[in-house]
This record gives sequence, C-alpha cells and structure tokens, in this order.
Amino acid sequence: MNALTRFSAATIVLGALTSTATAQSNMTISGIIDTGLMRVNHVGDGTQSNTFMINGILSASNVSFQGKEDLGNGLSAIYQLQAGFNPSEGTLLANNQLFSRNAYVGLNGSFGSLTLGRHWNVNDDFFVAGDGIIKGGYNAGAMFRFSEFDAVSELYNNTIKYVTPEFGGLQGGLMVGLGENAGNFSAGSVTNIGLKYARGPFYIAIGHDREKDAADVNNTGNLYKLTVVGASYTIGNTRARLGFAHSDIGGPGKFQSIPSLSERKANAWEVGVDYKASRAFTASADFIYRKNTTLSNDTKVYRLLGLYALSMRTTLIANIAYLNNSDGASETFVNTNSTAAGGGFPNQTQTGVALGLRHLF
Repeated sequence: MNALTRFSAATIVLGALTSTATAQSNMTISGIIDTGLMRVNHVGDGTQSNTFMINGILSASNVSFQGKEDLGNGLSAIYQLQAGFNPSEGTLLANNQLFSRNAYVGLNGSFGSLTLGRHWNVNDDFFVAGDGIIKGGYNAGAMFRFSEFDAVSELYNNTIKYVTPEFGGLQGGLMVGLGENAGNFSAGSVTNIGLKYARGPFYIAIGHDREKDAADVNNTGNLYKLTVVGASYTIGNTRARLGFAHSDIGGPGKFQSIPSLSERKANAWEVGVDYKASRAFTASADFIYRKNTTLSNDTKVYRLLGLYALSMRTTLIANIAYLNNSDGASETFVNTNSTAAGGGFPNQTQTGVALGLRHLF
C-alpha cells in the first residue's frame, strides 16, 4: 500500500468515526429573555416610587448549553451550562460568575440521573420549575422571596444530585452539598430530598432542605431547615394549587440560600388558581401568607398574573402584586434603603406592576 493509499484509507476511517460520534452526541443552545417595565412604590427611603426596566418578571434571563452523548446500553453522558444575564444592560446576572445558573455534568440511564456541579435544588424541580405548584415570580409575588424561605427555590455550589426515574407517577430526588471545610467536613453541608407523585389531574410533592453554618472561623453549628409540601388538581381548563412551607433557622450563620438571621421559625401558605381562558390567554391569581411565629409578625401578598401567547415561544406578561406587612415585618418585592431582614421598612406596603415580554429560543 503506497503512501497515498494509506492516507486515503486513514481519511475514510477518520471520517467514519467523526460521523459516528456526531450521530451519538448532540448539543442544544436555548434560553430565555424575560424583560419589561415595572412600576413600584415605597422604595428608596420608603416613601418614594420608581419605574425601571425589570430583568425578569417570571424568571431570570439565561442562555443554556445542554448536551447528551449516547454511551450505549441505555447510558448517556449529560451536561448543562447555564449563564444568567440582565437583558436591560447585557451584563452577567451574578458578578464574576459566568454560569450562575445550572453548571453540571453527569450520567443518565435506566437508574435515573446522577450529576455533579452547581444545581437548582430538588425543591425547585418539584415545586417551582416550569408551571409549578408554587408560582414563580422573579421580582414580585413568589414565596421564595420571603427572607426565611429562599430554599424553596435556590441554586447550590459543590453538589451531587440524583433523580430517580418515574415509577407509576412517583419520582424522588436527592441533592447533597459538600461543605469542603478542612477539619470540619460537615460545616456548610447541604442536604435536600424530595418526592413527588403526578398522575392524571393530580400532583403532590414534599421536600426537605437542611443547611449547616459554613463559617470556617467561629462556626456555630447552626442549622437552617425548610420543609415544603404542595399539591394541585386540574379540572378542565382550571387548576387549583396549594403550597405550605415551614422554616426553622437555628441562629446566625453562613448559609448558601439565606442571609445570617437570628433564631426564628416561620410558616408560609400559598393558595392559587390558574385558568386557561383560551389557547392564547392564561390568568392566575395567588394569595400568599407568611407568619413568623418567633417574632410574631406577618406578611400578606396578593397577585394577579396574565399571560398572552403570541406564539409557541413569545408571551406577553402582565403582573400586579400587592404586599402588606404587619407587626413589624419588613418584607419587600423590591428592596429599599433599609438594612432590615426582607429588605424593607417595618409595616410598609408595596405595590408592583410589571408589563413585559418573554421569548424562548
């Protein structure tokens, strides 16, 4: 075989291998651009109003690189790199953090999926993601915006996540986070476990989150614990939703999901209904009630949301939410100049109205 023949044979073999590899693996680039205008009162010093471009009415804008490689025998390698950004400015959502949303790699097969990296927690998967039981609302009208309840929907670094396949509508998930503190391995550890059942018109889920103080100096050992349950039932074009969360903060500490707070317990209830009036228009109404049982203060949120689909990918959004604090509570939709927990001034009210556009690509 002369040199030319050997070169031609090698080229053919290389081409065949490349074609095979291409056929067995793929990458999808997708994302969300969610932006609009928001008018909100009682910001700044607590007496002022503001109108601004909002970076996310329903969810944070992001670009996602997601891929899968067929390894044979039903086993696949999977990955996702998801970069959050602010469309109003073209800047990263998080400073000095390119892939501020999901960033993981793992395996998927008949056993389920096992991934390593940075993840949304199991709570977000089972309660919030997509058209969840606990309604989203990036800047207004979401349970996870309350200061004690961030772990209802949160991202965690240095985590291992396992999600089972579905068995007759039943599915479970477990996420474990490594504290990575020398000499105190449990410091900063995170455990989140969840279980859901979805069959026909009925959906129910339960989740529990446990985080330990991550401080490498003067570690308190304090825990942040959150338990969430929720259910929904669909009849025709109407879906009724119910959610409940209990937060137990053992005391100050360095946690991934919440700021350092004094010892406290709180409960939150959410009641909602979604009505699909037509193929294009869906309306939602929500009432959320938060009660801090340690500090004896409470917050009420009322929200109306309208979605009008111009196409499969493009949706007009109208969102109005009203918040009322009592007995010293200081929660907000949009933070004020206050340094109090929740970002607001005690007993203030706040109304936010947002109109915008959401495009999926």
